[in-house]
Amino acid sequence: MKGLYDGSVEAFPNTTRRQHSTDTVRVEGLRWVPFEGVGTLFVKALVRNEDRKNEPIILLKGVRYRQGPSGGVVTVRASNGREFHMESSSFADDDALVRCTCQDFRWRFCHWNGVDRSLFGRDRRRYEARLRPGSSNPDELPGMCKHLMKMAKILRESGVVRA
Repeated sequence: MKGLYDGSVEAFPNTTRRQHSTDTVRVEGLRWVPFEGVGTLFVKALVRNEDRKNEPIILLKGVRYRQGPSGGVVTVRASNGREFHMESSSFADDDALVRCTCQDFRWRFCHWNGVDRSLFGRDRRRYEARLRPGSSNPDELPGMCKHLMKMAKILRESGVVRA
């Protein structure tokens, strides 16, 4: 995930709107779905900003689930009401797949995240702007929108992910 964040900043060095405007994003709900057998955690959020709703998704891979609470273990209540226990994951060490329904992600990052294998779900073909070809993501880097950045921040603050 750190690589996706860095790619977002590097791809658009002249704008700070994405990484510095996450405070305007309000997370109105999180859906936690653990897949203990395969060591993954699916997290989907409902976020709102500027009267628009979006649904970012992060799928953490390499999650280490535990039987009960103990030192260094985070307890989270899944969407079905059941509690599950897991070690904190690291965005640097564990793989994460991402997707968002916003236009920024769709047009700038979706395809390049697919190439990078960090995309959750189906890839879409590369977008090419008609007026300024190549301007949507000139360095062809994978990345994250502000909704995914906000969601990653919440995962860090909850202890599910460590920096």
